[in-house]
Amino acid sequence: MRVYTRIMDNRCICTALRQAAAQSTAHYDTLLAPSGIKVTMFRLLRRIEAAKSISITELAEIVGLDRSTLGRNLRVLRKQSLVEIGTGKDARSRHVSLTEVGRERLQEAVPLWQKAQLEFSEVISADTLAVLDRVIDQTGEQEQAIGDNA
Repeated sequence: MRVYTRIMDNRCICTALRQAAAQSTAHYDTLLAPSGIKVTMFRLLRRIEAAKSISITELAEIVGLDRSTLGRNLRVLRKQSLVEIGTGKDARSRHVSLTEVGRERLQEAVPLWQKAQLEFSEVISADTLAVLDRVIDQTGEQEQAIGDNA
């Protein structure tokens, strides 16, 4: 569904991008459902797994979230026993790592995510993905996508 306003002759780019993001998120969430995690959680679990143990501040920078938003997301993951949060080298810093349950859940989710990727790649061409990458680069959000393979 395309959204236009009365005062605009053209489609709102922001609205279009938000609709595309919502639809793609729903697609991934549907396919990831058997694993019990959503794509937003999957993304965090992948980053934490790659780092083994990472400070909340570093993780926030990598995934492009502010610390308070990331903290809320991590509390959900901790409540599900997917991550553990402990003190870092400095008593003021907090580090997060996957639990065994988190590693198992992530392993279960990877093939589901791969299926979502494959299905979505049939809808979104490489050219479209390249355009999205340019949008990210041009709007200064490239830092949020560092190492962003999900």
